[in-house]
Amino acid sequence: MNLDYILAIDGGGTKTVAKLIHLHSAQEYIAHAGEASIYNDFNTAISSLQQVINSVCEQSGAQHSQILAVMGLAGGSSKALVERVTATLQLGCDIEFAQLMIVSDAITSLYGANLGQPVAMLALGTGAVGARLTVQGDTKLIGGWGFSVDDFGGGARLGLSAVQRLLDEIDRFDQPQNPLTKQLSEQIGGDREHISAWLLNAKAVDYARFSPLIFSLKNQCHLADAVLGEHARQVERLIEKCRGQSQLPVIIIGGLADVTIALLNENTQLNLSPRRGDSLVGAVILATDQVKKLTTKGLRDEP
Repeated sequence: MNLDYILAIDGGGTKTVAKLIHLHSAQEYIAHAGEASIYNDFNTAISSLQQVINSVCEQSGAQHSQILAVMGLAGGSSKALVERVTATLQLGCDIEFAQLMIVSDAITSLYGANLGQPVAMLALGTGAVGARLTVQGDTKLIGGWGFSVDDFGGGARLGLSAVQRLLDEIDRFDQPQNPLTKQLSEQIGGDREHISAWLLNAKAVDYARFSPLIFSLKNQCHLADAVLGEHARQVERLIEKCRGQSQLPVIIIGGLADVTIALLNENTQLNLSPRRGDSLVGAVILATDQVKKLTTKGLRDEP
């Protein structure tokens, strides 16, 4: 196996980022694309992955056979989906790496949050998931069961809560009553016909797009404050589940991390540790570890 590059990919419900690193020169190549949640939208995810892979290979001149790749993808905890991604990349996109590891983006976030050291981590983005990395090197996912049943504390659930408030006001008053629901109605409709049409096609990422609006109305709209308060309590419950009985440091990462931390109770905030890296950093750590293992194995196998 002739490895010259490692490829780290972070693919979530909103964006995809890839970093290709030349092992000998440390030269880096970066590419960006849209969402890559194999759980929410498999075909769009494949398109995003193909886009960033092609981009970094064109930038560097690297061949797929020279690359060890680690992908942290939303939905990557599903063995069936991982096998489908691998087969689709190989057969449908003619992309076959020297070695490919696909894990949940929660796992890459877990390794990135504390640079591979033991930690209890929460990743708050379109979805929400917790994970633990123990002193023994064991990993465990907490929550993150998917938008339809879980992901409490994520942007999609936050947006859904706001939309539910709009529906309640339409039912009760025939029209939105406060700044949050009025602005939501401007985007998805103010009557049953238009709202129903939007709801029919809405995905998790569509609900998550309302998060900036909700946070922008903090302390200006009592309904927005109520939705944000509910969001904060959900995150605090996830922290409790994530840490369990351990004394691990707790780190929150993701696009909603900073704005959400400010909402948490004071005691919880005081017990948080600063994040040291993100999902992409975690993918780089895992890829580097894989190269070290292969190198060590190669040395052991030498006559």
